[in-house]
Amino acid sequence: MRFGLCTGAVEVIRQLPAWGYDYADVGGRTVVPFESDRAFAEVKAQLLDTGVPIEGMGGFIPENVRIVGPDVDWALVRGYLETTIGRAAELGVKAINWGSAPSKRVPSGWSMSRAWEQIERAAGLIAGIAEAAGLVVVIEPINPRETNILYYTVEGLTLAQTINRSGLRLLVDYYHVMKQDEPLDQVKLAAGWIAHAHTSDDQREFPCLGRWDQRPFLRALREMGYDGRLSFEVRRRDEGTYAESARTSVRRMRELYREIYTAP
Repeated sequence: MRFGLCTGAVEVIRQLPAWGYDYADVGGRTVVPFESDRAFAEVKAQLLDTGVPIEGMGGFIPENVRIVGPDVDWALVRGYLETTIGRAAELGVKAINWGSAPSKRVPSGWSMSRAWEQIERAAGLIAGIAEAAGLVVVIEPINPRETNILYYTVEGLTLAQTINRSGLRLLVDYYHVMKQDEPLDQVKLAAGWIAHAHTSDDQREFPCLGRWDQRPFLRALREMGYDGRLSFEVRRRDEGTYAESARTSVRRMRELYREIYTAP
């Protein structure tokens, strides 16, 4: 398994190999999607100069690029997707995380059936653009504290199977699984469709440094046949302890990985 850290900070990305990480997982804002190609070229040069693989991207679709509701501008959506996915591919991104709760939050008075139709339309656009760019976009179910549609892995699985394109797969995030008490046996129904994974501890702390046991999640991933990328999606806090927490976390996760994946 390859372990990555979600960060767009160049000074952090440069240190990831020394800390024990395999790649960086940047945010959508990192590719400056609303700025010129020249502006992106400067960002791209800085990121590639780190020498660290940029394999993941989150924070995909912002709130001002709505895909649900009465005011969706599909020309704007397509243009945004083409720019963002294209620039991600130039960085070497392999998987883009499609959580993006604000852009798909269902407005009051808007029917859920119409919202799902819009999400399916967006998913079809995303899949086609992703395939052309040579990467995959992964649907991230998000707990109901943060959104009001598409909570559970089985809902994400249904969407992926409905579109049924190679450019659209699933992400499983242990944080959201835990926050909504989703049974891991239900998550396992998505075996064969998972193309990226995230984890953290409670309150988006580094995994293995808090209350949550990561072993059940790793066992579920193993049982699904998943041995790909696992990104730590954490919130940066105390500058004085961040580097040491990052190092300790990935070291302990690698130990658990060896324990779980080599067990008979």
